[in-house]
Formats: sequence, C-alpha cells, structure tokens
Amino acid sequence: MSYRLDLEEPVPAALREAAAAELADAAALLEGGEAAEAAVHAARKDLKKARSLLRLARPRMPGRAYRRENRRLRDTARAIAGVRDADVMVATVDDLAERFAGQLPEGTFAALRAELAIAAAEARTGREQAEPGAAAAELRDAVERARAWPLEDCDEDTLVAGITLAYASGRRDLRAAERDPSAEHLHEWRKRVKDLWHHLRLLRDLHPEVLPAEAEAAHRLSDLLGDDHDLAELCRVLAEKDGPAASVPDDLAPLAELAAERQEALRSAAFALGHRIYAEPAKSFSRRFRALTRARRVGTPA
Repeated sequence: MSYRLDLEEPVPAALREAAAAELADAAALLEGGEAAEAAVHAARKDLKKARSLLRLARPRMPGRAYRRENRRLRDTARAIAGVRDADVMVATVDDLAERFAGQLPEGTFAALRAELAIAAAEARTGREQAEPGAAAAELRDAVERARAWPLEDCDEDTLVAGITLAYASGRRDLRAAERDPSAEHLHEWRKRVKDLWHHLRLLRDLHPEVLPAEAEAAHRLSDLLGDDHDLAELCRVLAEKDGPAASVPDDLAPLAELAAERQEALRSAAFALGHRIYAEPAKSFSRRFRALTRARRVGTPA
C-alpha cells in the first residue's frame, strides 16, 4: 500500500482516503490471526502513519475533533504495544551480543536474553486474543470516522502549515535534546522526526526528484533515535530490582556500560544527521513548500 496523498484529489478527500486506508490495513492485520508478532508490529506502524496524517491536517481541523481522534488512535495503539515492546528488548540484547562479541561472556547475554524471552512470552499470553481483537474492532470504527473527519476547510495551505509545524517542532526538539540528552527529550524529538518523515512521504509527489531523498534521511534519523530509545528501555529494565533482569545471576553492570557506549555512538550520529536535516530555518522551509504547491498548481518550475 502506497503511503502518499493523491494530489489530483481535493485535499479533504485525499486526506480522508489515505487515513482510512491505513486504518483499514491495521484492522485487517489484527484480524488475520497469522504471524501475530509481525501483524501487531505492522498494525502499529499503520496507526503511527494515520496519526501523523492527522497531524498534517491539524492546522485547519477543528481542535476538539482533532484531540478526540488523536486520543482514540493513541489509546488503540497503546492497547497492543506491550507485546512488541517486550520482543524489542530481546532483539536489543541480541544486537548488543553481536556488536560486542568477546567483550563479555556469552553466558551473560544468553542468561539475560532467556529471562527477557520469558517476559515477552508472558506479555503475549492473553494479549494476542484480547487486545488485538478489541483493537481491530476499534480500528474498523476508526475507518468510518476517518471517512467523515471534518476537513472541509483543508487545502494546500493546510498541508504546508502541517508539514512546517512538524519541521519546526523537530528543529526545536533537536535543540532541547542537545541541551539535555535525556531519554525523554530524545524520545520527543524522535516523534517529531517520524512526523516529518511521514509528511514528506505523503507529499513526495510535489517534488519526486527531491522529497523522497529527504524522507529517507528523516527515516534514517528516526531509526538512530529508535535504537537509542530501545537501549534506554533496556537500561531501565536492567536497573529494575523486581524485573526480568533481577533473575540473572551474572553482574549486569558491564552490559549496561556497553549499552551506554552504544547509545553515545548513536546519539553522535543522530545529532550530526539532525543538523543536516534541520539546517533550513522553518520560515525558509515553509516558503519552499509553498513554492512547490504553487508550481504544481500552475505547472511552472518551483
């Protein structure tokens, strides 16, 4: 399924159709009953894309309607988050074991992985039948709501305002994360980076020679920040006195140090890439996209 706006359509219709398609795909994935972990992961991606699309329309969408829909989609995503989050911890340990092979006894990684795998299995028990099923029903309802979103006032200027808001917020959160590179600040920055990535994908037909490359750069940045977030969560699990790591007999402090070392490398790469992506002042970014929409409308070069 192509995640893009049909710019030949009126903007309200294009937004509604794209949102409904993502939500319908998420519902179908959760109803399928096959490869549950992969289905949940893919459905969560669809939900994130639908919420980013909603934010693109936010400048001209009634505030109450926006807040209500965003809250409902957020709650649906949270209902199926536990299974994937538990599995991510296992994958994160596997990555550390491969990256730092020989720096710690293999048994240390294996023991921690085993405990985290047990926690992941426990998280899956009941959830695969309960939350995904309920989420699928909620998503079917969300499809019908998306087809009636109050977007009558949305136009090309709305799209420019929406993507500019995502860009300006990401630029602001980059500065905040540099001042204080806490897990919370970096996670907030990542959310805005993902919005920019999704918005660039949605609008890539405005400039097919340039915008897909910009979207791919934002995607790479999102992945760097996502890996950092997963390591931050692993460090939190390692510090829990009653969590799965508490059952591991080995000293896990050296493993936490390796995780911190990897985080430092990821953050250095993320800030370097972030400064390239957000080098343009927000006003210049907005003018560029206004020129692209105007050029497309009149058929002249931007």
